Amino acid sequence: MLTGLRCSNRQTRSAIGRLSVQTSANTAAIDRLTERVDNIAVQQQASTELLDHLVDRVDRMVSAIGSHQEALRLVFQQHNEWREQMRIIQTEIRDIWQYLNNQLRNRGNGGGQN
Repeated sequence: MLTGLRCSNRQTRSAIGRLSVQTSANTAAIDRLTERVDNIAVQQQASTELLDHLVDRVDRMVSAIGSHQEALRLVFQQHNEWREQMRIIQTEIRDIWQYLNNQLRNRGNGGGQN
């Protein structure tokens, strides 16, 4: 029976040794995984900051586009007002030209002298 105990003790010590080695390997693997998770968390934070910066930049661009659209609308409105003013001026010039031509024609036809 003593021989059986010795064998069992040896097997137990061997199993404990293997478990100790496996525990050390598991601890090392957990440490590596923890480091990888920490690195991923740092990268995630950096990505979030970059994304926040990008969102802010896009917001400013959208605002600038809105401002430019408003400026273009005002320019277009001013352009239409100028076109209307030019149409009125052209009509007035045409009317004055016709009046002067009529005055010259009347003088040429023996019209009255003023």
